[in-house]
Amino acid sequence: MRTKMIFLMILLIVIPALAWSEDGVVMLRDLEQEALTKNPEILMAEKKTESAEKKTSLASAMPDPMIGYMVQNVGAPLKWSVGTQEMSMQGIQFSQEIPFPGKLSTMGLAARKQAEREQENYRETRLRVLNSLRTAYYDYYLSYRSSEILEQNKEIMKNFQRIAETRYATGQGIQQDVLRAQLEVSMLLEKIAIQEQKKESQRAAINSLLGRDPLAPLGRPADTLITSFPATLDELTGMALAHSPVIREKHDMVEQNEYDLSLSKRQYLPDMVVSAGWFTRGELADVWQASVMFKVPLYFWNKTTAVKAASADLGSAREDYEAARLMTLSRMKDLYTAAKTSESLLKLYDTGILPQARLALQSATSSYQVGKVDFLSLLESQTVLLKYQLSYEEELVNLNKTVSMIHQAAGGEIKEDQK
Repeated sequence: MRTKMIFLMILLIVIPALAWSEDGVVMLRDLEQEALTKNPEILMAEKKTESAEKKTSLASAMPDPMIGYMVQNVGAPLKWSVGTQEMSMQGIQFSQEIPFPGKLSTMGLAARKQAEREQENYRETRLRVLNSLRTAYYDYYLSYRSSEILEQNKEIMKNFQRIAETRYATGQGIQQDVLRAQLEVSMLLEKIAIQEQKKESQRAAINSLLGRDPLAPLGRPADTLITSFPATLDELTGMALAHSPVIREKHDMVEQNEYDLSLSKRQYLPDMVVSAGWFTRGELADVWQASVMFKVPLYFWNKTTAVKAASADLGSAREDYEAARLMTLSRMKDLYTAAKTSESLLKLYDTGILPQARLALQSATSSYQVGKVDFLSLLESQTVLLKYQLSYEEELVNLNKTVSMIHQAAGGEIKEDQK
């Protein structure tokens, strides 16, 4: 009795979860929106951007002033002389360091470029996570479609098995055909089991990108994948040069190093320190004091070294920018070629190979039923159709993955601003 109760409890827990997982549907767009608000990597990059924004105002802020108390005593240390001796006094002093004009504004501009770099890193993180999510989703879709195709072919093979059994029972066929059909059904069941395992793996990957428990249920994919990509290479390269977060971050790095070089050269210029004070002398008249002092850049060789280092950093940043630009253009060309190749193959499968393979299978089935071809010929026709059905779905997923990578490289993902 206890065993039955435990079994019933398991059914009550597992069956609803399985029903939701299989019957529910999930749209890629909904997953993207959830990733943009809950993915830990995106949230971390967002906080870094906020931190860099806050620091821009600090970089150009004036140094803190100094205020203090001063006493000047005449005579023995323990003898208080303020108010009795003319040179004795006590009061407060204030001083403020004022950097040479242009230094603070240059530091502020350098900090602004650092904040812009963090913003581009944030955009790049969003695009990269979205691309990873789409890749996992398309693989998830492929597992579902492959399972469906394998199930359909399993039913076809069971029909072949029934035909072989009928022919064997009537003395028109051989037992080997029946056994081979049973083997093919078992092999298809094995392939279906493998696709089910892939579903679980991709489901866990998608949940992780969404900040969910990897074991959380996920509905079946409901999106219709694109079969063509009309954009031209010139449009994509132009978009990448203008909007790629990688290229723009490298460009901001160059500008930041230019400001750093300018700031290092300004270190030859003297900063100023102004101070003032008010002192009392008891019965004697009060005294006030004011002064202006300049920092003398005496140790110029240190500043020369800083200028050389900043100049080297600028040269390195410029080369890094050029390398990133060329790499992005090269990658865009490769991705565009891959997308067009997938597009051509899909068209070939859809208009040529698959219709021909279906006709060949229909012909072989009819011929086998009347004994005009052997079972191996029938099996070969079915295997060819299954191969190209799976190849079509794989190429469809490859095209959509490639388009997603193109969007990432171009920095022009439509949904990146929809947060």
